[in-house]
Amino acid sequence: MALESDQLARRSSLFEMSRPEIAATSEIFASTAPDPEDGPKRPVTPVENTYRMEPYKKFSASEVTKVIEEVLEGQLEEEVYDPRATKQMSKTLSTIITNRVKALNYDRYKIVTLVTLGQVADQGVQVASRCLFDPQWDNWSSGSYQNASLFGVATVYGCYFE
Repeated sequence: MALESDQLARRSSLFEMSRPEIAATSEIFASTAPDPEDGPKRPVTPVENTYRMEPYKKFSASEVTKVIEEVLEGQLEEEVYDPRATKQMSKTLSTIITNRVKALNYDRYKIVTLVTLGQVADQGVQVASRCLFDPQWDNWSSGSYQNASLFGVATVYGCYFE
């Protein structure tokens, strides 16, 4: 009997039942996922293999750096840091940069864009990442911008899809 009360006390001390459980995740479970049969169906496009192992146009880091710096400067020049708006602002910047890089016609490249925004205060920030690349065809480019109240760092990865 004493053993059961010790186990009950341990369990209740680890998990307080009086606190409400808050679900703050973006996970989709099978029971809540939309049924794929309900949505519109895309027509199946037959695509033949090209057996092309190298791109017609290689990912140019210098061209992409110019695009990144133009977008960051143009969008962040008059902005003031607002912690509530930063999330949406970084998503918007990422989308703009991705679309501008795709307009450079790097066919068969997957473009991945990461944007980091932060407040300029007396602190230091380091932005780092790791990737598994094919050094012959894959590349990356990065650019940054800073005004009186915020900084922005954008990194674009171009991964060739064979």
